[in-house]
Formats: sequence, structure tokens, C-alpha cells
Amino acid sequence: MITPFRSPRLRSVNRPALLALTGAGLFLASLDAYVVVTALLPMLTSVHIAANRPEQATPIITGFLLGYLAVMPVAGGLSDRFGRLRLFAACLAVFAFGSFLTATAPSLSQLVVGRVLQGAGGGALVPAVLALAADLYPAGDRSPVLGAVSALQEIGSVLGPLWGGLITASSLGWTWIFWINIPVAALLFWALWPEIRVRSEPRRPANLDWLGALLATAGLALLTLALYAANPERSPVGEGFFWQLPLAALCFGLFIWHERRTSQPLINVRRFTDSSFSGSALTNAIAGGGLMVALVYIPVLANAVFAMNASSAALLLFRLMLGIPIGALLGGILAQRLRSYRFVAALGLALAAIGFLMLSGWNEGSLQPHLLGLPLRLADGELFLTGLGLGIEIAPVSAALLDAVGEAERGAGAAFLIIMRLIGMLVGFSLVAGFGLWEFHQATAHLQPPLPGLNPNFATQFAIYTLRVKQAIFDQYHLIFRGTAIGLFIGALIAAGTLRPLPRPRWQ
Repeated sequence: MITPFRSPRLRSVNRPALLALTGAGLFLASLDAYVVVTALLPMLTSVHIAANRPEQATPIITGFLLGYLAVMPVAGGLSDRFGRLRLFAACLAVFAFGSFLTATAPSLSQLVVGRVLQGAGGGALVPAVLALAADLYPAGDRSPVLGAVSALQEIGSVLGPLWGGLITASSLGWTWIFWINIPVAALLFWALWPEIRVRSEPRRPANLDWLGALLATAGLALLTLALYAANPERSPVGEGFFWQLPLAALCFGLFIWHERRTSQPLINVRRFTDSSFSGSALTNAIAGGGLMVALVYIPVLANAVFAMNASSAALLLFRLMLGIPIGALLGGILAQRLRSYRFVAALGLALAAIGFLMLSGWNEGSLQPHLLGLPLRLADGELFLTGLGLGIEIAPVSAALLDAVGEAERGAGAAFLIIMRLIGMLVGFSLVAGFGLWEFHQATAHLQPPLPGLNPNFATQFAIYTLRVKQAIFDQYHLIFRGTAIGLFIGALIAAGTLRPLPRPRWQ
């Protein structure tokens, strides 16, 4: 049953201004998720690591994601207990402090610590802002707002590498990527202070379920390790898969058992009996898996088959990424206009599935034909359609789940929604990429590159070898994208069959 909107305090504030300020903080944090991708070499040089040791940069990237993942199980519950704006301010301060540590880092260890704190502070902003948006707008009116918030986050992720590259290439240097965060965070804190200090914002008791958070985090970490194929030539899953996966399942089982018995759970697991809640969560996970497949395999295909350099491959992927924020805005508006979460969510997933089916038909000449004589290629339209569909799904699914949990659990519900998307990305990537790479190595294990030497037929043999390797890549790519399309079609059916109809707003 949907809990009616009941917050007189938040209803009385300037809602657009409040969302604009908190959305700006969310955008700032999302910029930094991938901002270091274009600044890695100068960052490594500044901490005295040789440019020919790029593997040393991995913790700088994964540190942000580690902090993001670690804080997510508790972030939503904290916002439910202490208030959205108080949590927002605290996490913004953590993010700014992480930016300071990163900008002043004399060593790799401080760089990584700074990135972890940035991820923890920035990650917690997401459920806080989503829950705040749901507090400010009633059921039936909130899907466009959730679409706008999601679009801001996606735009930040898309623009992050470009922003990092521009700052790094300027006379300021890479450290200003992070120095700029500090005054912006301070300005947002100052602008929000009149609302932050008001103590009439509804709060739940301040006891936090630390045991539940520990079990959830341990389960997520073990699942990540179990599915990560560090050596795909030998195995499509992690080396410790057969003991890590059962332990992850045990942690999740204990988490559910504990959450059913504690008086103040992180997430009320009884919500899973609500088809709208469980359907939204599962749908979001499927969409996350589809997104991760695209993020990984489109650049791989661009590099391995179309012989693109890194910047050209990134621009190819940009076509898809551009569709996501546009789709997020469009999905929120359509859900409100059509008065249907289920139709719009199913439409988005179906469009994404059609996009993947079209992409699965790519061959070596797919980047050549132009669309209606324009400078745009047919492939650009296929990529944009895929991203558009993945974006359209976001707002109606988010609104359906936040409507289902009610006012008192919106923060925890928003955090759970994000966790399900992350799990979908993890499982989708691990299963598809791990098994895909393993199958590719199996298919090419018998192929031996010809040796030049005195071999008079080297050119012909090498051309045949290259052709067979490319064909093996295409075979795996076609299989993976078709499988992803089937998964997204299943997600569309789940959304159509489970999401609750859009309620009428209780007030305007």
C-alpha cells in the first residue's frame, strides 16, 4: 500500500531551489566518478610512479567505487534517521575532504584514501537526494523530478572524463580537478544552511543497524570477488568462486534473517512480498547489467575490430551515453503524462533490447553507412536508441519503488534501488564478460600467429589469422549482445507485470 505524503515541513519550502542545490552537489560528485580517467598519467607522475606502470593506477579508479559501494547499505538508513539535508551536508563535507586529500597527495596511498572518501561521500548523496525529491513531491507528481535528478547524475558521469581532460590539459594542472570541489561544496553548504539547521524535519530514532550493514557489505564484497574473472583464459569466474559465492549467499541469507527480526532494519525485507517493490528492484538490476555490457564491449569492439584509438572509442560510446540522461528526463515526463509507471518502464527496456538486437548485427562495415545522407551514421542512431531506452527506465522504476516503501523508508529504499543496479552491473559484467572472454579464448586457442622469418606466405597467413580472430570476436560479441537483448525483454515483461499503476497526487 502506498503511504500518502505527509511532510508539512518539506512541503512548505522552495522545492525547486532546494532540489537545484542538492542536485548541484550530486552533479559535482558524479563528475568525479570517472574524472580521473583522463588524468591518470600526470597523477601517477606526481606521486613518483613511472608512466610505464599504468597498472598502479587501478586503485585510483576502483577506490572511488569501493567507497561508493561500502557506504551504500547505510546511506539511505542514515538519511531516514537523521534527515536528508543533514546527511547531505555531512557527506558533502566528506567528499570535500577527500578532494583535499587527493589534491595534496604526496603518495599513491593518500591518493587512494582521498578517492575512497570521495566515493563514500559522493555515493551517499545519491539516495539522500532521491529520497528528498520523493519527500518534496507527492506520489503521482514525482516521476519527472526523479527523472531530472537521475539525468543530472548521468550527465555528470558522461562529462566527467571530458572535464578531467580539459582541466589536466590547461595550465592549472590535474590537482585543480579536486581543488575546485572544495569552494563549490562550501558554497552549497552555505546556501543550504538555513534549511539544514531547522530541526523540524521528520526523523526516525537514531539507532543504526550496523550488523545488517556489515552483512550486506560482506555479501556484496564476496559476490564481487566470486564473479570477477581475473584470469579469463582459464576460468570465466574468480579463482575463489566455489567458496566465495556460498559465503556471499550465507551473508545475504543472514542479512535477510537479521532484518526480519531487528526493530529498525536497514531495509524492510517484507517489502519483497510487494510485487511493485520486488519488480522495481529486479528491473533496475537487469537494466544495470545491460548498461555494463555496453560500457565494456562497445570500446572493446571499437579497439579490436574497428581499429579505433582510445579517444575514438570513447566518442563512439558517448553516442550511447548521451541517450541516457535524455531518456531519464523523457521517462519521468512520460510516466506522469501517461499516468503509468509500468508502461513507460517496459517501453524503455524494450527500446534498449531492440537497440542491443540492432547492435548485435554489427560487422566490419557497420560504421560506414550514413543515415539519410547526414553526417550521422546508422550506428550512431542505434547506439543512441540503446542509451535512450536505458534512460527511460530509470524514473518510473525509481518512482514505483519509492512509492511502495512510503515516507519513513524512502532513504533506505533509494539506497536499495542503487545497490540493485550495482549488483546488476556486477553480475551482468561478470557473467557476460567473464564467460564471453572465456569462450573467446576457447575459440581462438587453436589459432597460432604465423612467424615472419623466411616464410614466403607470411602476409597471406597473417591476413587469414587476423580474419579468424576478428570473426571469433564478432561471434562472441553477437552472442553477448543478443543474450543481453533477451534479458532486457524479460525485464520489460517484469516491469509490465509487476509495477503498480501510477497513483493520483494527493495535493498540488
